[in-house]
Amino acid sequence: MDHYVSALGGHDTIFKHKPMTVRGKFVVSEKGPSLDRDAYYKDGKMLYEIILPNGSRYQEGFDGTVAWPLRPGQPPAISEGNEVKSKQRDADMYYPGRILDYFSSMNVVDVTGFEGHTRYHLKGTNKWGIVNEHFYDTTTGLLVGHKFNSSWRGGLWDEIEVFSDYKDFGGWLMPTRAVHKSADGTQVETVTSVSFDDVADSVFTLPDSVKALLAKKGRS
Repeated sequence: MDHYVSALGGHDTIFKHKPMTVRGKFVVSEKGPSLDRDAYYKDGKMLYEIILPNGSRYQEGFDGTVAWPLRPGQPPAISEGNEVKSKQRDADMYYPGRILDYFSSMNVVDVTGFEGHTRYHLKGTNKWGIVNEHFYDTTTGLLVGHKFNSSWRGGLWDEIEVFSDYKDFGGWLMPTRAVHKSADGTQVETVTSVSFDDVADSVFTLPDSVKALLAKKGRS
């Protein structure tokens, strides 16, 4: 894990950055349209947004306490239980520099083939009980993929993510291509730009529909 952090640019480089905006594209499948997607991070908060072809927006957010998705044509929802913990992790822009903080165990299993190259194979259990297997390049030390079971989705679905095309953003190497494979199909995300110190607190304000749902549940 120290090798990985060093490969990204080092602990000090990662943690010197402040609020972050990541812009890119999202493709549902090889035949699907390429959609604009933006992600904003600040102080443990996150807003992830995809602009759909009709101009509507799919959103996921975490304001430090409440995690929520907004899906066009569907009522608002509020994440519960372990899903909130996963969203809190996703909102941590420093996660690559402190992965082990989120795991109760992490062990090297073997050195194996993954995506056509030799990788260190690590297997861990995060602090809310989900098993996650990591694969790191034995030469560069970079993370090239992981496998996990998202049991909170309502079933044990094996999911795989493959990371590639690392590029330097402010001294921090980040993958600019992520391929996600699951029972839902294949999704591809690419990064076109990363900028720092450009996110206002207002970005993470709960949407009115989510506030109304919280009030209805007695959580306002």
